[in-house]
Amino acid sequence: MADFNSNQSETDKPLTSEFKLLTSHELLQHSFDCVVIAMSIVTLDGKLLTVNSSLCRLLGYSKQELIGLHYQIFFYADDVEAVAQLWKQILQGECQSFQVEKRFLHKDGSVIWGSLSVSFVHNEDASPKCLMVQIQDISERKCYEHKLEESRSNYRSLVKYNPDMIFMLDEAGKLVDANPAVEAISGYSKQELCGKSIQFLIVPEYLPLLKGMFEQAKLGITGSAEGKILHKQGHQITLEINFIPKIKQEHVEGSYLIAKDVTKRKQNEAMIDQLHTKNQLILNAVTDGIFGIDEHLGTIFWNQAAERLTGYTYEDMVGSNAYHILTRTNESDEALQSHISSALYRTIRDGIYDCNANEIFYKKNGDSFPVEYMTSPIFDENQIIGVVMTFKNITERQHTEEMLRKSEKLSVVGQLAAGVAHEIRNPLTSLKGFIQFLQQGAVNKQEYYDIMMSELTRIELIITEMLVLAKPQLIRYQPKSIETIVQSVITLLETQANMNNIQFVVVMEHRLPLVHCEENQLKQSFINVIKNAMEAMPDGGQIDIHMQMADDTTVRVIFKDRGSGIPDHVLARLGEPFYSTKEKGTGLGLMTTSKIIEDHHGQLMVESKVGEGTVVSVTLPIT
Repeated sequence: MADFNSNQSETDKPLTSEFKLLTSHELLQHSFDCVVIAMSIVTLDGKLLTVNSSLCRLLGYSKQELIGLHYQIFFYADDVEAVAQLWKQILQGECQSFQVEKRFLHKDGSVIWGSLSVSFVHNEDASPKCLMVQIQDISERKCYEHKLEESRSNYRSLVKYNPDMIFMLDEAGKLVDANPAVEAISGYSKQELCGKSIQFLIVPEYLPLLKGMFEQAKLGITGSAEGKILHKQGHQITLEINFIPKIKQEHVEGSYLIAKDVTKRKQNEAMIDQLHTKNQLILNAVTDGIFGIDEHLGTIFWNQAAERLTGYTYEDMVGSNAYHILTRTNESDEALQSHISSALYRTIRDGIYDCNANEIFYKKNGDSFPVEYMTSPIFDENQIIGVVMTFKNITERQHTEEMLRKSEKLSVVGQLAAGVAHEIRNPLTSLKGFIQFLQQGAVNKQEYYDIMMSELTRIELIITEMLVLAKPQLIRYQPKSIETIVQSVITLLETQANMNNIQFVVVMEHRLPLVHCEENQLKQSFINVIKNAMEAMPDGGQIDIHMQMADDTTVRVIFKDRGSGIPDHVLARLGEPFYSTKEKGTGLGLMTTSKIIEDHHGQLMVESKVGEGTVVSVTLPIT
């Protein structure tokens, strides 16, 4: 026992000495440096005397860099003034310490949130010696608080400014809270509704449906439906209603009822349906076929007349290129759109109104029929979004026009008969005389035979032209010489012209190209024009006929007389059916002529001056 005590007292001596050493400045410095909280001793004028390792880690500086610096350089610029005021208060003795949350600047420029505590360190006489500054990093907490506040703010904004009604219901279906849209839409304030069941708002016929949805929401199931509520003033409001369960920690504590006012939308939809029905009735009442295609060439509407005329239903055509199907073209849509002769594609490309009077459509059963159609662009804010095509079957009209053409043709043949009879009589008289000479044994027989053959050839030519003109012909467009056609017409009319003291003067450019035409129809139209010119000169005169190129793609034939001319009021009505200035005229001649030229994709123009004469020009496309 004595030995044990003896050893113990010997050991205690160095331990006591070391403990005294550790409790001195070194122990204090060691503890200061190892503490987790960032700390610093700061002079009364704000300079750092010493710092611990935690402060160095927090701000990113070494101890040597920090010591001697002023505390303000570590604060975020917006917080410097506030901290300076607190520092002033503590130095003036208004407080012994302060604690505040402020922002600090890391060496790399990033911002750190810290809880700042500042207190005095006193001398033995209780006078202020320096200040103890402690900073606890609260950046993570601040980040969470910021996100939480942002989430709360978003939620408040979503609820407050949402144009849809938002009801917060408890498990019994009573209103706990509501957003401002509830009062704006229903007329009831939140105070009038809170604590009440919203059943009284619902139109009775929708109550069972919405009750079922509420019960489903209590089970955690979202539901939506359309319903109606009663406004405070008594009228009904149509709503799209959604029940959403309110879940907290996997337990349903109530539900949200979110309702969108769709009353105006429903009214607009009803109005649109009415307009659609009216438009459909109008489309179906029109006897012409009407269909529309969009910018992608798909059919978007198709009226009943189009169905009657073609046999195709809307279901057959919807989404397809109706024009492509009706014309049975083998080209692609891209090729068709680049084809400049198609009125439909010119309209969809250039936005112009166009027409085509000579097109062939095919019915569903394969039968073909001639149509005339017009195309109109569909605009939306100056953008072409489609085309409307209106078409009609012109079979009957073409038949009527052909009957008129035949009637006029027979009339022309009848009027030519007298001149032709005279033209044939002359060579017949010559033939009769030469035969009598031959019977009497006349000499120079070969010369007589040549003259007789010439006269017979002339008679044959005149009769052939008459037969061709009078006989119904199959309409077939072929490349023909415009010079030959004009010369044939002159042959028919030359005798009649001579009888009336009229001369033809023909001028033609060298080697005119062929025109794509139906020869017999062009002859008929030229006869009508020349006969009108002859009738305008009862005392005789000269008719000039010029054939020339109008441009690179067309030929022009000009007929000019030296008659009395046509007054302006008569010129304006030329071409009208049954309008004529002649005593026995039908008014169909120029109308028929104009239609023939139009069918040839040509142009007929009449210019006249009273006392000077009339000029008729016919322009035709070359082959």
